[in-house]
Amino acid sequence: MGFTPHSTRLFPKFQGAEAYVLTGIAARCDRVVLSDRVEPHVADRLQTDPDSVRTVFVSLRAHEYALTYFLDTVLPQLHRPFVLITGSEDVTLPHQVDKRWPALPGLMRERLFKLAKHPLLLAWFCENLDTCFHPKVRPLPLGMVYPDSDAIPATLTAPEWGRTADRYRRVLCAHRVREGAQWEPRRTVTALARSHWRPFTTVLEAPVDEVEYEALIHNHAFVLCVEGGGLDPSPKAWKALLNGAVPIIRRTAVSEAYAAFPVVTVGDWTEQALCPAKIETWFTRYFRTGFMRVQREMILERLGIEYWWASVQRAFENR
Repeated sequence: MGFTPHSTRLFPKFQGAEAYVLTGIAARCDRVVLSDRVEPHVADRLQTDPDSVRTVFVSLRAHEYALTYFLDTVLPQLHRPFVLITGSEDVTLPHQVDKRWPALPGLMRERLFKLAKHPLLLAWFCENLDTCFHPKVRPLPLGMVYPDSDAIPATLTAPEWGRTADRYRRVLCAHRVREGAQWEPRRTVTALARSHWRPFTTVLEAPVDEVEYEALIHNHAFVLCVEGGGLDPSPKAWKALLNGAVPIIRRTAVSEAYAAFPVVTVGDWTEQALCPAKIETWFTRYFRTGFMRVQREMILERLGIEYWWASVQRAFENR
């Protein structure tokens, strides 16, 4: 089955806002506010007649500049109902809890709370949503990441899954752990995987190439998808689902977006989150019953951009 994968991330970064190539869901929007840490910090791309704008994408690579520009310049120019999409960075909204950046100033948070109540705003799809603060605001998964826009496949063909019930009833722990407080959840999970969870967990101790990594996913029923950048468990969760495994993610405001998929959601990364009895229950639910095999096309469809763009369009139908 072939499909175009969903993606919110824009590149190349750190070359100025004008350098970005519009791809993924941003490329479908009527107006795109681009931002970058390198000058020029903001670029405004209008892809339709100014009076016809219905969808706006705001890239948060330099979120302070992007949000201010959107609120001060773009929002006053919108005169018809619109849908807002924010993303393309690990920055979280509306509070900004990613430890690599400071929390959003109180005044900006208040402006975002007020934005959610704007009479023309139909829906706000927010990548790395950190708090469910208004019914119009809903989480949007980031999907796949392709740093080189030329590498984005027009059509991605999913690998064969084989007999899903033959997978090991094991959990794959394969993630990078970097310096800094931001990566503490992954350090915690790695330590648990090496100790309390060792009987049912495979820990990848050294980097492997993409082919070997996908082979590991194919042999495992579950993949630990621990947040590192932002709160979104993807692209690891996207990659796990693409290869027929079930992601294990932490319950956050973001995880609501993953209700569209077979995922295991845990309350926190503690020793009690996983145990042999839970692994057996989850394996029965998703693999022994044939769920993953029967629902394969549905899962792959929801990994694609058409599914998420249709969600955006439904906001206009339901008003």
